[in-house]
Amino acid sequence: MSPAPLQLLRMVAAWLAGITLAVSVGAAETPPAWQPVDWNGEKALTSTSQGWKAIVSLERGRLMHFGPADQAVNLILAPVNRDNPNVLGGHRLWLGPQATWPQTWPPPKEWESSAPESFTNDGGLLRMVMADAGDGWPRLIRTYRWDGARLICGGELSGGQRSAQIIHIIQMPEATLVEAVALADATARAGYVLLPAGPVARLTAQFAPPPHVSRAGRALQFHKAGSVLKLGFRPQTLAGRGQGLTLRVSRGVQTGLAAAAPDQGYFTQVYLAGPEPFIELEQLSPQFAAGAPASFAIVLEGVAR
Repeated sequence: MSPAPLQLLRMVAAWLAGITLAVSVGAAETPPAWQPVDWNGEKALTSTSQGWKAIVSLERGRLMHFGPADQAVNLILAPVNRDNPNVLGGHRLWLGPQATWPQTWPPPKEWESSAPESFTNDGGLLRMVMADAGDGWPRLIRTYRWDGARLICGGELSGGQRSAQIIHIIQMPEATLVEAVALADATARAGYVLLPAGPVARLTAQFAPPPHVSRAGRALQFHKAGSVLKLGFRPQTLAGRGQGLTLRVSRGVQTGLAAAAPDQGYFTQVYLAGPEPFIELEQLSPQFAAGAPASFAIVLEGVAR
């Protein structure tokens, strides 16, 4: 074959390869859609991606299920009823700091126990606008979308006259074993601090090892021990082990102007309840400047233990 036809064939082959690559990349970049489903008698949306399934209750305004697509296993706590306001389960999303709430507890119903005011479901992105909580707070917007096998759970702020912190909480079954890494610094010689909860009145850096904690070098494990305990860490990924699987709760993209660092910047937290049947894995943002748009997301990823 002469050089000219050979060169033409090579150009055609390269062109076809480029089309194939573009098609495959385009398909990979399209997140899976959210489809209507009945979840325990509630209107909900479900979506699966690369072997994992998520269910968002539209009546509760939050993610209530994350687990393998081919199993009934749910890695997050999902009580069927809402009789106990402390045990609503799923992905809790509040604004803080909590010390600035008009009352210590509960959080405003617009964040914690209400359906969204409106929602859109387009191109694989589920976006829920929560009702206005008043008192100068920004409007809170929840978002859910897939990135491969990882579920991106977003929180966005819009408007308002006061600065706010985005607080993501994944409520998990009480038998969950939580894993973290001790990151020692000048304040936290143990690699973590105790935060105000239960008998602890203020951030505490010097303490005897609590019975809730097991340690091997820098590897930490936490479990319930009958009393309330809240621990704070420098930003990192938390892992909750249970039911033969591990749920990793990591920090995602953050945008906006940070104005303050509540809890001295110990923005990754674990709450071990007393008698109530749950453990909470928490990822917090800085406190954002008032009136400006801001966002902070967490990433959920399930892995075999």
